[in-house]
Amino acid sequence: MDFMRISSASNPLIKSLRLLHSKKGRQKENAVILEGSRLVTDAVKSNAKIKAYIVNESFAEKYSFLLKKFPEAKSYLLPDSLFKKISETDNPQGLIAVSEIPYYNEEKLKELKRVIVLENIQDPGNAGTIIRSADAFGFDGVIFSKDSVDPYNSKVIRSTMGSLFHIPVIISDDVYTTLDKLKGYGLKILAAHPRDAELCYQTDLFDNIAIVIGNEGNGLSGRILEMADKKIMIPMKGNAESLNASVAASVLLYESMRQRGT
Repeated sequence: MDFMRISSASNPLIKSLRLLHSKKGRQKENAVILEGSRLVTDAVKSNAKIKAYIVNESFAEKYSFLLKKFPEAKSYLLPDSLFKKISETDNPQGLIAVSEIPYYNEEKLKELKRVIVLENIQDPGNAGTIIRSADAFGFDGVIFSKDSVDPYNSKVIRSTMGSLFHIPVIISDDVYTTLDKLKGYGLKILAAHPRDAELCYQTDLFDNIAIVIGNEGNGLSGRILEMADKKIMIPMKGNAESLNASVAASVLLYESMRQRGT
């Protein structure tokens, strides 16, 4: 891998990388920063469109064998001190890839048989964990409402552990219209709700379903509950009033897989 060496913080590349730290910048450039050897390697294996690699001197010295396995793209070498200024982690590993954002429009909805929909989910860790669980339990896609956390936020990406590149993620401009479309394609809308709902293991979660998870503090909106074909709940025997959003989502995703016998 042939590197272009950069040593100045005023270099245009450094400025463009810092731009990708914001949602607005990511949208403008249609690109996202992937940081760390595991995430970059997984993205490469998943055929992510890598636009550039940025490596610090320490990483290049110790892991040149790994770099040789990556497909060709523009490659830049930075001093460790400068690399730290563009990293979004406290202890940078020394490898960043800039990847195109995998884009799916709502035509993709026609292909989905099992999908999870997130309404106003705000916590990056919850969002990333739900994407990872949807991938693990064989769902076809994850839909984010526009007011949810950006799925390409660095904390979300790290929480997905690479699953962001294994499963379609769609950002809906109008989640209610999206749910109507899913209904039109034959999917049942199942609203996760902690009270006055059907137990999840008594509900058909086999196929043609859209499970909707609501905001961490307020749950699902009244409009979603009205649109739902059914409300479903997870039985609990302890004293906790509810489960964390990502835990609840993961339980429901697993129950769907269990019903399919896989």
